[in-house]
Amino acid sequence: MDTLKEIEKQIDSIRVNDDSRYLDSILIHIQRAEFYYIQGRTDTGFYNDVIYRSNQAYEGALKESYKVLADKTEDEVLKKTPNDIEKYLETENVFKDRVVQLFKNYRSEWRNKSTHDHKLFFDQNEAFIALTSVTSFVHLLLKQIQDKISYKEQQKKLSVDRESVEKIKLIRSSITKNPIEKLTDLIIEFAKQKGEQIFNNGSNTKEVGVLGVFHAYIESIGKVINIQKEPKINIHGIEFWPDFKIEIDDEIIVLELTRHPKYLTKPIYGSLERLLIYMQELNIYKGVVYYANFNESNPKPEIVLKNQEVNGKTYQITEITT
Repeated sequence: MDTLKEIEKQIDSIRVNDDSRYLDSILIHIQRAEFYYIQGRTDTGFYNDVIYRSNQAYEGALKESYKVLADKTEDEVLKKTPNDIEKYLETENVFKDRVVQLFKNYRSEWRNKSTHDHKLFFDQNEAFIALTSVTSFVHLLLKQIQDKISYKEQQKKLSVDRESVEKIKLIRSSITKNPIEKLTDLIIEFAKQKGEQIFNNGSNTKEVGVLGVFHAYIESIGKVINIQKEPKINIHGIEFWPDFKIEIDDEIIVLELTRHPKYLTKPIYGSLERLLIYMQELNIYKGVVYYANFNESNPKPEIVLKNQEVNGKTYQITEITT
């Protein structure tokens, strides 16, 4: 996998709604770090340059995350030192759990040591670890930024689209349908409202963007629905993050959303299996897999109901394809 290409795609996606000076600098510094790493094969002095460029990419990522995730202006960013931003992001719990560990690791193992000790000289292994560490951190951080931007854009649209909000509130208030049926109707209405928008954007709309839009869409109903995005669970010592845990009428439902490439006509296998594992670990017996294909601007929903028996327990799963 070309990680630099993936980061470049993320930055292109973010730039549609966020024309920030830090985005280009992040990419340039990682590109130069890779270049210096290759040069280090003939001159080991370049490995230090790999570290320093990685540090600059790290600081650019910090500034972009402070601006977007903490809702700051560029003037406010310029007034803060990288150390100020680090402290703010950590104390305010701005980063998602999956980003926090990479942030702490890079700061303590690479940025702080290389910044404060001019006598350090790095070898190929250290340069490789620093470069892969910062690209991993930047990749996950950009995903969080993409999600936040999509969420904010959807909130802004719903704030003026009262007709759409009233439709989804009406679905939520139904007295004839159970929680799963309500969530199913909400997803179908979401596909109707957003299908054309996402379809027209084509490949520019990534799964993380759909997650942010859907999150804002459900939250527009108000506190009558409790939605948790990516709640952390631990399975055999490994951390996982289901897409959503949603509570409707005192019923808790796990929801996995999968964004499909337009050229696929069948769901990607694996989502159903992941959902079932999450349900077992969370002791939740109702779940939904939402296959958001958006293969056409006016999608026709397909709904499949399944019961899965595991260790004498029945898990009810609803598959929705739009």
